[in-house]
Amino acid sequence: MLSSDFVEDTFIKFYDLVMLDEVPLQAQDLSAASSFYSVILQGKELTQNQANFILKLLAKYRVLMLKSSFDYQHVLDNPQWKTPFRILDLSKKIFVEKESNGSIWVCVKFPYQLKREFDDEFEDKQHLMSSWDPERKLRQLSVYDANLVQLYEFALKHNFEIDDTFMIALAEVEEIWQNQEEVLPFSSVVANWVVLGNSSTETDDWFKTHSSGLIDNDLLLAKSMGYLYSSKPRTMIEKIAASDSNSFWIKNNADFLSLCNSITGRVCIVLDRTSNTLDWLTQFINDADAAGIDRNEIKVCFRDSKEQNTGINEWIKVNGVGGKVETGRILIFEFKPAKWLFKEQESVKLLVSNNLYPSTNQLTKDWVGSHPCVIYLGDIKPSEQRGQKIVEL
Repeated sequence: MLSSDFVEDTFIKFYDLVMLDEVPLQAQDLSAASSFYSVILQGKELTQNQANFILKLLAKYRVLMLKSSFDYQHVLDNPQWKTPFRILDLSKKIFVEKESNGSIWVCVKFPYQLKREFDDEFEDKQHLMSSWDPERKLRQLSVYDANLVQLYEFALKHNFEIDDTFMIALAEVEEIWQNQEEVLPFSSVVANWVVLGNSSTETDDWFKTHSSGLIDNDLLLAKSMGYLYSSKPRTMIEKIAASDSNSFWIKNNADFLSLCNSITGRVCIVLDRTSNTLDWLTQFINDADAAGIDRNEIKVCFRDSKEQNTGINEWIKVNGVGGKVETGRILIFEFKPAKWLFKEQESVKLLVSNNLYPSTNQLTKDWVGSHPCVIYLGDIKPSEQRGQKIVEL
């Protein structure tokens, strides 16, 4: 006989017998039974669905339990629960909160059933970073990163309660969008000169001091300052200058070398250590010859050690791509750049990689993350990381 007629106590004894191997459970029932056992032992509340599942498990194995002299049919006939059921919060609400440190968050509260739809629409496609507050059971997104209009449409579609704080923020964003031509920084080409829009006098003076008068070069300079090209892009440089991404993909050497020919300034190539370096160099040099690039402009900035014997050192000598690296325009490194590059007054216009996956070298990884124009060169599009958008040129 049971000392208690509560279902929770019945299930505890039921699972104790299971753990003593007196009654075997089917594989598909083990995980659920173990989870319910843990919840009850911790004194936590069950949901109505969990309670129904427990009754089904007890009914399913009742006959087998009789072999262990455990009869609980009267409990199944009149189930009584020791602890009230936990009521699931199925509310849906969107609102804005401001923290004391100045951070402003869009808070999106919704039941678990909407998680996949939310992730598909916001997280996976737009690389939007959000955090989960386990105590309040809601998602938090920075108001500066979130697309409030799209969040509003999502909230309407799924019948959210929309708080006034969110509507105020939405109205402010819409007003900014309507007047963005007067607010947002941009660059444009006027009479064959690159000019900045919505810039301060100090910014204009700095740009004029450092610009070259060459459109392609100055578009890249403007982009590095946060002034994106505002006209419809037609060339590769214009696509780079118009994009808010710093990552671009070019499939072949010919297109990349054409891009190099359209600008002045230094280009730095960092090769993947897992690639066949000698084959890559041979193909690149042949394609550079075809593009009319002087070999004196190309410098291979690494050598085999004494322990290695790949033939690269002899190849560099025969092909005339060694010598003083400081005089080169296209500098090629193996898996990490030289530190002297960051001390040079002349900045690197294009940072190039043939990596399919993020570099394991921290210096290279940091440079790729911060440089305004990173070119991934190869016939296979590299793997995008969370928060990264790679634009095909």
